[in-house]
Amino acid sequence: MPPTLSSLFDPAALAIVVTGTVIATLARCGTADTRAALGAAGRLLRGGFSAEANRKALAQAASAVQRDGPRRADPALPPDPALAALVASYLRHGSLDCLPGLRRTDRALEETRRFAAAQVFACAGELAPVFGLVGTLYGLSQLAPAGAGASATLTIMSAVSTAVLTSLYGALSAHLVFFPLASAIERRGEIEDASREALADWFIAQIGGVEAAARERRAHLRGVA
Repeated sequence: MPPTLSSLFDPAALAIVVTGTVIATLARCGTADTRAALGAAGRLLRGGFSAEANRKALAQAASAVQRDGPRRADPALPPDPALAALVASYLRHGSLDCLPGLRRTDRALEETRRFAAAQVFACAGELAPVFGLVGTLYGLSQLAPAGAGASATLTIMSAVSTAVLTSLYGALSAHLVFFPLASAIERRGEIEDASREALADWFIAQIGGVEAAARERRAHLRGVA
């Protein structure tokens, strides 16, 4: 590592900022929201919502309903929990009437979870510079009394370095890690919600066509009879 970069790495200063930020975020947001936020951050790396897989599952479910009817159809459910609940609810009730309320509830829950996850990282972004300042005060407290000698000079330089780097780490972690993660979770959630809604609308339109065709057949049979 080049000397200019190695001089910017101080494990003690980094530990002060990271440990303080994590503990304070847990205390302010709670363990449940923090776990949800970490899960949302993990889904950013894994890819999360798969529109193609869910579209394929919904198409198979619509075909099964068209072939066997809602009561007898037993298709594989989509991998997305909200869409799986949509299909399962229709198969259980055999009617589209229950789906609008279910969709509103699912959207509200998803928005609440997304907001809570983003708020955890936003909170961490606010707290990181605070603990950068805490580290600065800690570094300054380590200054040795004025005196001669190389050891005193080294101690003073080390304390000043820790004081400066903790403020730097706090600002960098806030604006390069925590705030971007909060924004990324919001953006990804909005994109996934739009894709989920489009797929749900498509499925409901397909099922609506199936039900309309079934009503026409029943009306035709009654007319023949």
